[in-house]
Formats: sequence, structure tokens, C-alpha cells
Amino acid sequence: MDDASQNGADNQLPFNLAKFFSYISLVLILISSVILTLFIGRTMNASVLESQQEYALLLADNINRQIFRKFTLPVAYASGRVALSNPAQYKLLDEVIQSQLHGLQLESVRLFDDHYTILYSTNPKEVRRTDMYTAGIPLVFEGKPHHFDVLSSIPYTQAFLTPSLEDGTFLLRTVFPLTVDADFQEVRLHGQPVPVLGVLEIVQDMTPQYRGTIRSQRLIIGGFLVSTLILFFLLHFVARKAEYTLSSRMARNRQLEAQLHQAEKLASMGRMVASIAHEIRNPLGIIRSSSEFLIRRHKTEDATTQAMLSAIYDESCRLGTTVNDFLDYARPRQPRQDTVNLQDILNKALAFLGGEFQRRGVEIHADISPDLTVPGDADLLYRAFYNILANAQQAMDGPGQIFIESALPADGRITLTFRDTGPGFAEDVLNKAMDPFFTTKDNGTGLGLPIVQAIIDSHGGSMKLANAQQGGALITISFPTGKPLTEQGNAHE
Repeated sequence: MDDASQNGADNQLPFNLAKFFSYISLVLILISSVILTLFIGRTMNASVLESQQEYALLLADNINRQIFRKFTLPVAYASGRVALSNPAQYKLLDEVIQSQLHGLQLESVRLFDDHYTILYSTNPKEVRRTDMYTAGIPLVFEGKPHHFDVLSSIPYTQAFLTPSLEDGTFLLRTVFPLTVDADFQEVRLHGQPVPVLGVLEIVQDMTPQYRGTIRSQRLIIGGFLVSTLILFFLLHFVARKAEYTLSSRMARNRQLEAQLHQAEKLASMGRMVASIAHEIRNPLGIIRSSSEFLIRRHKTEDATTQAMLSAIYDESCRLGTTVNDFLDYARPRQPRQDTVNLQDILNKALAFLGGEFQRRGVEIHADISPDLTVPGDADLLYRAFYNILANAQQAMDGPGQIFIESALPADGRITLTFRDTGPGFAEDVLNKAMDPFFTTKDNGTGLGLPIVQAIIDSHGGSMKLANAQQGGALITISFPTGKPLTEQGNAHE
């Protein structure tokens, strides 16, 4: 697997883990929320049904007592027997029952005899019908104390999804025996079996109670969903944060590995270059001094000889500068820790380059505070500023402007910016301009900016390359202020 594929796999791994963790957590939370909601819903429905059944039993027992006391006994004493076919008796029974139903949410009340015939109904059209009895009525005649049936016009799931339930959607049918009043049983029956005089059927509307239950379940589910989404986004945020941290660390590790490999290569290259440069330096010095001697001695010789000797001398000087660059980069000097003024060093570099700038039409616009002092080595900083200014002049390759500004941001670091009006850095060059031996010049060594960076780094500073918005190259250098680096190191120890 190549490096690009490996890096892609490394970058994809944490993202996949984060997505997997987030969505699996969401699914598990949703499943548990649904299960818990269903359990709570069933519990609430059971509680509502139980309370309605208890209420129905109390209501049926009360109606039974009132019928026996206010209808059965008076009619039996007055007429000798109960005959609901008699309009007067039926009217009296209807008055007794209606007095008990006032304000109650009841759909219907019916009385059945032992032939399952309707003797009384709140709907008079049902009287005398024999086809409306239910399975609970025979059971009650056989001795069952009561019987319940839940009637619903739609399934509960559909009711849960229905915005507004109509009255009568959920009904509770209660079948209760009509018997002798309890007080009368103690006086007259003396423990004998209680005769069942008939069966009372009450159908009550439970829709309002179910509306409340469904509303509560909706609130519970809504609360679970909202809390689940909040928890999901929190988990997703934490996972993405962990993913970002992991990716950053992996990228940092890869960067450190690349820097380590690069440092190892540069170290070995530096040793080789230093060895070669050292061997070249001595004979090169002899060539330069000899050519200089011959130039002075043969001033009267012809122009061709003078040109050849001058070329030998100039090229030996240029080669000597190149060798010095190699040695400076291969064996960087440890900077002194004097208190130096940056404006003085810049003025010195500008004064040295002033003649060349004037000949090429380069204008300098410097806005440097006179109070910028840093701990460092004046000679090394002079060389760094000199290289930056010389590179700017070479990049413009003719008339132009160089702007130098200083600032002291809130973080307390001194900042210097160098901006020229040249072509700036090409996009494919910007990331490689600081690499040693990388150059776009025909006769360059590619060590100018790396040497500047090494000097700035040795002073605890940093250097950034960019293209200015107005055009041209922009170099930003920042220095720490305060104690010299050696004192800072001792303080930390």
C-alpha cells in the first residue's frame, strides 16, 4: 500500500468509528425509548382501565341499591309484583335510574331478565329485544359477580396516531347482577343464597380518560425523542471531537515522522556537504588569492588576460560564498544572547544594500519602532534581514518597493513584516520555499531562506511565507520578548 492510500485509510478510520459510535448509540437509545414508552403506556392504560372498572362497580352497586329501595320494594308492596309492561312501573323505574345517571358519561343502561330479554333501556326502542345480550350476561346469571368488556371502534395504535378522538371511541361495558339490597339480605335471608333478580348492563364512555393517557404517552415519547436527539448530538459532538483530536494527533505524528526523516537526511547531507566544503575551501582560497595577485601584477596586460583573471576572481568569490552558505547551514552557529535593537540591525542592512537598491530603482518604506529589542545575536540577525531584503530585490528584478513594518500584538511577541511588489510566490512553490536546496534561480543554492529560518528559530522566533493581498511576497517574522533564551531555560529548570 502506498503512502497516499495509507494516509487516506488513517484519515477515514476515525471518521468511520465516530459515525458508527454515534448512530449505534442513537439506534440503541431509540429502541430502549420505544420499549420504555410502550411499557409506560401499557401500565397507564391498565391503571386507567382498573380505575374505570372500580368506578363502574361502585356505580352499578349504587344503581342496584337505588332500584331495589326506590322501585322494587315500593312496587312489590303496592302491586304485589313487578311488571315493567305496566307504563306506570316503567316510568317509575326510568325516573329512579335517570336520577342516578345525571351528569355521568354513560352510553346506555339496560336491564335483562333470565331469558336475556331487555326489560329496560335508556333507549326505549331496545325494550323487549332478545338479540342484544352479550357473553357476560349468562355468566352473571350463573353466579359470576361481574363481567367487563372493553369496546373500541379503532385499534389503540390508530387512536394514538389520531389527533382528536371522538366521544364513544372507547367504551367499558359492565355486567352486574341485580340482587336484594345488602341490608335486606341480613334481615330476611339469614345467609341463604342471594337470588339474582336480573342483570344490569352499564356502558360507559372511557374516551376522555384515554385521551389523557394518549396525551401523556405523546408527551413521554416527545420527551424521549427530544432527549434522545440532544444526547445523540452530544455523542456525535464528542465523537467528532475525539475524531478531530485523533486525526490531529495522527497528522502530527506523521508530520513529526516526516520531519525526523527529513532531519536525518539533512544531517547526513550536512555532514557530507561540510566535509566537501571544507576540502574545497582551502584550494578555493588559494585560487582566489592567486587570481587577485595576478590581477594586480598584470594590470598592463591586454584586455583579454585581464577579463579572464577577473572572471576567475569573481567566480572564486561567488563559489566561496556558496561554500560558506553550505558550511553555515551544515554547522549553524549558536547565537549569542545579547540585547539587540532590531531597528539598528535593519538600518545597517539597508545601508549596506542602499547602493544596489538605488541602482535598480528599489524604494524602501520602513515603519519600525525604535524600541524593539530582543535577546539575540546581532550578526546572525543582520544576515537574516540581509538575505530577506536581497531576495526581495532579486524577485522584483527591477524597480519596485519594499515595505517593512513592525508591530507588538496582544500576545507580547514582536512582529516584523517584509512585503515587496514583486510577483510573489507561485502556489506550487510556496510550500517548498523553505526546503533546503530548493531554488527557482539558475545559479541559486536553495539555502537562503532555510538559513534565515534556522537563524530565526535559534532566536525562539517563527517565520511565515505568504502572498500579500496587494500582490507580492509577504514574510512575517515574530520574536519573543523578555529574558534571553539561556536565562529562560535556567528558570524552567
